[in-house]
Amino acid sequence: MSAKKVAMRTVSVAQRVAVPAQAVWEVVRSGSGMDKWVPVISSCRLDGHGSGASRVCVINGQELHETIETVDDATRLFQYRIHRQSLMPVRNILATIHVTPTADTESQVLWFVNLELEDESAWDNVREGIQSIYRSAIDGLAHFVGSA
Repeated sequence: MSAKKVAMRTVSVAQRVAVPAQAVWEVVRSGSGMDKWVPVISSCRLDGHGSGASRVCVINGQELHETIETVDDATRLFQYRIHRQSLMPVRNILATIHVTPTADTESQVLWFVNLELEDESAWDNVREGIQSIYRSAIDGLAHFVGSA
């Protein structure tokens, strides 16, 4: 019996926000409080801080178990790995948030994820679902930072 080939995929959203990059970065780099700016997250708990910290976020009653992999202040790059989730037919999930200044009071947030797709027929729904979550999260982040 041959092993079924699993497709590695990337989903990304890049969006400009009218908030300085450093202010956005300070919120992202903490790894905590995502439930305050990601609309679909009802709660989020962070244990530890920086690389190696663990995080559990809840979406629609389902837990996502994550580990923070990278917090790079020089490049404003934040990565986290999702170890356990049951929301989508995906695995081996590594997500990245990169914040770049575009002007003194504006920045671009690039949020992308590399993942293995377990069910090829689910690709359109997975891609659209993740893009929708990331767009609303970036909007929520800009609003949260802008109102702080």
